[in-house]
Amino acid sequence: MTDTEWDYIVVGAGHNGLSAACTLGEQGRKVLVVDQLPFIGGLSASVAWVPEAPDHLLSVGAMDDMFMAQTPLARELRLESHGYEPIPLEAPYGWINEDGDTLLLFHDFDRTLGEIRRFSGKDAKTYAELRPVLDLIMDLVDKLSPRHPSALGKGDLAKLALKLAPDRKTRSILGKMLTLSVFEMISETFDSDAMRGLWAYWTSMIGPADLDGTGMFLMAYHALHRKLGVLRPRGGMTGLMNAFASKVRGHGGEIRLESKVERILVEGGRAVGVRLADGSRLRSRHGVLANCAPQVALGPLLADGVLDRQTCNKVAMIPANSVNAAAFKIDFAVGGRVGFPKAAAKRRDRFDVRRATLMTGTLEEHMAALRAMKLGLAVENPPVYMAVLSANDATIAPSGQDVLYLHANVPADPVGGWSANKDLYTQTIIKSAQRFMDGLDAEIGRVVHTPKDFEDRFGTPKGCYFHVDMTPLRLGANRPARGLGGYVTPVAGLYLAGAGSHPGGTVNGWCGRLAAFEAVKHEN
Repeated sequence: MTDTEWDYIVVGAGHNGLSAACTLGEQGRKVLVVDQLPFIGGLSASVAWVPEAPDHLLSVGAMDDMFMAQTPLARELRLESHGYEPIPLEAPYGWINEDGDTLLLFHDFDRTLGEIRRFSGKDAKTYAELRPVLDLIMDLVDKLSPRHPSALGKGDLAKLALKLAPDRKTRSILGKMLTLSVFEMISETFDSDAMRGLWAYWTSMIGPADLDGTGMFLMAYHALHRKLGVLRPRGGMTGLMNAFASKVRGHGGEIRLESKVERILVEGGRAVGVRLADGSRLRSRHGVLANCAPQVALGPLLADGVLDRQTCNKVAMIPANSVNAAAFKIDFAVGGRVGFPKAAAKRRDRFDVRRATLMTGTLEEHMAALRAMKLGLAVENPPVYMAVLSANDATIAPSGQDVLYLHANVPADPVGGWSANKDLYTQTIIKSAQRFMDGLDAEIGRVVHTPKDFEDRFGTPKGCYFHVDMTPLRLGANRPARGLGGYVTPVAGLYLAGAGSHPGGTVNGWCGRLAAFEAVKHEN
């Protein structure tokens, strides 16, 4: 062992790992964060991926703060005093078709209703009627996200049931959300292709969209109408990561990059440190917090025989992109402006559509794409997700130039494998996007990530951003699995602090913060 010893070692310098280190530092603990990457943030980082474009900061993973903004985490950690500067988004998300028609979701709810009425008066009425139900769900999510998963006790459920009891219509909507798949829920709720397609895209990124009970994903956009709405860190996501890191160092913590953990060291049934790929051993007094996928922390990072057979089987069965649907990303550094000319010409309010993330496809096209993904096949014109990130944050690209975030859902494991398919999918996705946008003729360079690339570079099982599928039965105390929720593991001193724990995926920071509180509580 080295002469230096820390109270805790955090594996992974993503936002949850940094949040955990901040929390431990607040508690007076000496913390070391180690990460295999050469930059902080993991999939929540903005990096100059293109060597020819050093001033273009590209975000291959997370790009927004939607859910952390609903909680007090940034305020509790005083991140703004460490340089975090959030940019509120007026219209974060929207839908576009080939004719240039756009439906934008504004932070202002009434303005959003006006948008929806242009496509369907019935849908606008439905959306207004859904608001109290979605508010009620979000109130519960906001209450429980910053708390240990055991906080959802009988008292909370009873209060919720009592609040809903007099309202038969609300009970009916909730019943459908709890039993239908989200694609079924969308089909039964909205009429227009704009509303159906917009919800189909977002919810298909959260989890298996054809699984019973995922109707709850209908709440996916609702946070953008509440509180601060959707925020985007100035300087890209690394602007937020730098604030976390500043807080860590302010408490005397240390962050070591390009330090790949090869093994979590266990002595006498207790985690006591880590061994790095270079052979060095780092020791911790109280334990290790793993901000990596639980399939990794409780799999290859532990020596054979540390976990019993039953637990090993439980870990092996944790679902990640289990319906074979995963993210494919192409991020561009562009030497000019990317635009949506047809859409810009049609906007009567002259709102700059470049400032909204635009999604494509009808519900039926998303359903067809999902069927193809399950078989490992491509579709000719896949729905795409297009965000000109520099339109809201001029600091991430030189003046007059852009950063483009392009996403599509693809098979996690395509027929023939990714080495044979990467170029084909890249060309297909770009061609699909060019039906709606222009400006890529000024491309300086790009970085492409297949699901396999995400797994190899970031340790995400089958390319799953959330580490564990966000299914109704893999939330709360059942995340990542029954008996493994609540951050503690069968190995004393080893805690799960990543997106595979409550409250789950997206940028929220609470997985790490709550794991840190749990670790301190269990100190000897």
